[in-house]
Amino acid sequence: MRKHFSFSSIKKRSGKVCLFVLCIFLLVFIRLFWLQVVSGSELSKRATLQSVGDEQIFSPRGSILDRNGEELAVSIMSKSLYVDPQEMEDKPELWERGKKPVRNPRRLAADLLAPVLKMDAERLFSDFNYSGRFLWIKRTLEPNEAAAVKQIIKEHKLSGLHFLEESKRYYTKNTMAAHVLGFVGVDDNGLSGIEWSLDSILKGAENSLSETVDALGRPIVDSALNSATPPRMATVYLTIDNKMQHVLEKGLDDALAKTNAKSASVILMDPNTGAILGMASRPTFDPNKFGEYPAEALVNRAISIIYEPGSVFKPIVGCAGLSEQVVTPTSPYFDTGAFQVADRTIRNWDREGMGVITFTDVIKYSVNTGMADLGMKLGAQKMNEYTKKFGFGTATGIELPGEEDGILYDSDAMRLPDIATMSIGQGIAVTPLQMLRAICSIANGGELVKPYIVEKIILPNGKVLREGKKETVRRVMTEEVAGQMRSMMEQVVASGGGKTARIEGYKIAGKTGTAEKLSEHGGYAAGVYIASFVGFVPSDNPQYAMLIMLDSPQGAFYGSQVSAPVFRDTLQQILVAQGVQPSNSVGLPSFDALTKKDFKVSSKAKPQIVFMPDGKVKIPDFTDLNIRQVAEVIAQGNLSLIPHGSGIAKRQSVPTASLVEQGTTIEVWFE
Repeated sequence: MRKHFSFSSIKKRSGKVCLFVLCIFLLVFIRLFWLQVVSGSELSKRATLQSVGDEQIFSPRGSILDRNGEELAVSIMSKSLYVDPQEMEDKPELWERGKKPVRNPRRLAADLLAPVLKMDAERLFSDFNYSGRFLWIKRTLEPNEAAAVKQIIKEHKLSGLHFLEESKRYYTKNTMAAHVLGFVGVDDNGLSGIEWSLDSILKGAENSLSETVDALGRPIVDSALNSATPPRMATVYLTIDNKMQHVLEKGLDDALAKTNAKSASVILMDPNTGAILGMASRPTFDPNKFGEYPAEALVNRAISIIYEPGSVFKPIVGCAGLSEQVVTPTSPYFDTGAFQVADRTIRNWDREGMGVITFTDVIKYSVNTGMADLGMKLGAQKMNEYTKKFGFGTATGIELPGEEDGILYDSDAMRLPDIATMSIGQGIAVTPLQMLRAICSIANGGELVKPYIVEKIILPNGKVLREGKKETVRRVMTEEVAGQMRSMMEQVVASGGGKTARIEGYKIAGKTGTAEKLSEHGGYAAGVYIASFVGFVPSDNPQYAMLIMLDSPQGAFYGSQVSAPVFRDTLQQILVAQGVQPSNSVGLPSFDALTKKDFKVSSKAKPQIVFMPDGKVKIPDFTDLNIRQVAEVIAQGNLSLIPHGSGIAKRQSVPTASLVEQGTTIEVWFE
């Protein structure tokens, strides 16, 4: 039987359907309103957190270069390994069904990684059982180590082991300029040297990189293609010259080998500007592995030790006497060999008297009695006034940490014997850098300049952040007085106590020093001395000033015997390599003459240095080359040259094709 629907029933049903649809729409609208308006901000944050991944990007530490752009310290990004011990469980999803092995992942990881990381397996196993969520395993791995660890993790499906990028420091010249450069710790913090003093400029930055990822945390294609380059840091150029530094350190090592000195330091400086061209200290260390060395090896003795300077201090007292017009270069003095001051007797080094001599002779022959007499005439106040004026008693302010102030007398507390001993460089304490700076004021005509070792700092955009330049602290004497003392110091080297520092053809001004060393138990240590030599060249147009100090040499101990020869041999190589013209060309050809046709120069092509795979150098044939050509080739191989004679090379101390270590000294005879 058919059922008939009336219009009213259809209308009623349609109304119910419409009401139902309207309710559904209303619910959807309310939900959308809730999602879009009420919870929109919170949900947007959640979506961003789920779709955007943050990655930490670390920039490598800024580089340190020498004045010519030679790299001394560089950084690369290296992987550091850490562990989350709570993740070190075998997860079922890592293995196919039925193939999950029965094993202890912590034990397995320790045994597999120990030989790769060169660590004890038991220590690793203990670390993997740490109760926390983060523990460093090894910082800044070498690339081969990181690759091997990655392979082990992948092959054995080990969980909980992760890498972070960190900056790893490399010192390209190993021990060279170690005390100047310093070193950094595993957290990229500078701990010594320039690394410490310029840490805020050099230290690498940490930045976050955001990228869009899928539900599994993988970068979405477009996002993954947006590579991020870590920001670069500033580059520091030092005033030191890599080649000069090599010559200095080789000379220092040779001196230690000959004298068995306990320690030593050497500084090479531009006397006109204060720029440090070279600085070295012994004992030394390799900053690539500084932790393997005793604390004593890490000390920069050029600035961080104080010592009684001895006779190298006499020119400073002499300048005070000349400035106060207490003496002139020709003032007479009667030397009996002894000078009595209260209960103290000052004697000459040989205990002999020279009779009537001039003040020039007092400096030339380092006459203690004459200096003591001058000191007494100046008095305590003037002695201390000039000593401080020349920069003693306060740090120089060079951009290196650990610089000492030195020790001076209190003028009011000085007794008469103190004045006499101070005049010969005893009873006070100075740093080698203070001593060299004071002598540089004599070389440059009377200005005390501030030493500096940072040539310039260049920002990544090429702008100069800082530039080193000459800074005159004060004028300490007139040009006339400086000239008078230069002439006296020339006599020291020409025919006085510093003859062993002579370099043929060059005018050299210098002063030897031999000071008794203080004992740890008070007084002076018997038979223990500090031998030094300080000077500048050419004395008529000074370009290089240098101080060499040897602490406790064995056997010969006078500065003229052990320190002056180092000055001579190192400066000779530097003068030749830099093409500095001799002051007196009588009997010597100039460097310009060596390249002229009328001075027989062969057309032979300049040979090239060959470096062997083991780092040794293959010596070429220097025959028929001139001095300049030989010096250039020698410098290429990080070798040292001692030239003999002038003209064209005829003979060499190391045969052609010999394999030698870098740093070897080569003697070449020219005719």
